[in-house]
This record gives sequence, structure tokens and C-alpha cells, in this order.
Amino acid sequence: MSIEISALTTENYPGFAAHIRRHCRESGKDGYYFMPFIPDDPDQPKGVEIEKLSLPLNNPHWQRGFVAIDMSSGRTIGHVDLKGERLKTMLHRCELGLGIEEAWRGQGLGKKLLQTAIEYARSIQQLEWMDLSTFASNTKAQALYRSMGFEQTCVIREKFRINDVLIDDIGMTLRLK
Repeated sequence: MSIEISALTTENYPGFAAHIRRHCRESGKDGYYFMPFIPDDPDQPKGVEIEKLSLPLNNPHWQRGFVAIDMSSGRTIGHVDLKGERLKTMLHRCELGLGIEEAWRGQGLGKKLLQTAIEYARSIQQLEWMDLSTFASNTKAQALYRSMGFEQTCVIREKFRINDVLIDDIGMTLRLK
């Protein structure tokens, strides 16, 4: 198995978009949700927006990402993204998103993607904090985040209701500097 992690660019964006569609369809499978929307909802998030990849890091809503590509098939199988906050007064923080398709989970890919994102964020002078949200039921993700230094900051009880399933949301943060 040969996996390459590279920056998300306009060239590899179509593979990323296909991965996001596959990954979104996995949320809710067997009652296991990891995305905060109803499966197949046409208004669900699309992940990183291609036009925001080139925004300067001092601009609200900037986005950057990295993709994991299975080199034997050329298929994007995972991603990590960083998003700048919506207010200029919050640009010392970024929001992390991470997703790996089911067949590739549990093999250390999440850790590699997370390390890549943290290294990148630490290279950005203005960034001091990395934040994320994860469902309370996603204990494997929480363990990964804790192993990388993230600390839990809050629990929002019943933040989401997906197909009558109430889901608590966990906030976590990592000090970069």
C-alpha cells in the first residue's frame, strides 16, 4: 500500500470532491454518524471550496487542505483541511476537519494527515490555536486528537438531531505556539 499526502490544489481538487461525496455517504451507515447533516441532504457542506484555497491567510474564510491519495489507484481516500475563522479578530485560530473513507480507517492515516496539518499550521506565524469539533460517539477520533495534544474544551449536549438521533458535540483545541 502506497499512500501519498499532498497539498490540495486545483489540479487534485476533482479527486478530493469525489472523495468528499463518497465519505459523506458513509455517515449514518449502520447508525454511526460523523458528519453534522442528514445523509443525502442537498444542502450539506461541500468541504473545502476551491476558490478559498488561494485566499491570503490574513483574510477571513481562507482554506487550505491536504489529501491522501492511494497511489495504486490514484484515488483520494482521505483529507485534512484547515479553515480560517470568519472574523479578522479570530485569525489567530483555525478550524480543523479530517475525514478518511471507511476502508482506510484504523491504519494510521488519520495520524499522518493530522501531523501534516499541525506542521503546516505551526509554520504560519499568525496561527496560535487549532480547534475542532467531533461527535461524542466518535471515541476513536477523540483518542487520536488527544494523542496529538488536543484538549477538550466543551461538550454541547444534543447539538445535532439527525434522523431522530440526538448527538452531543465535543470541542477540542491545540495550542500551536
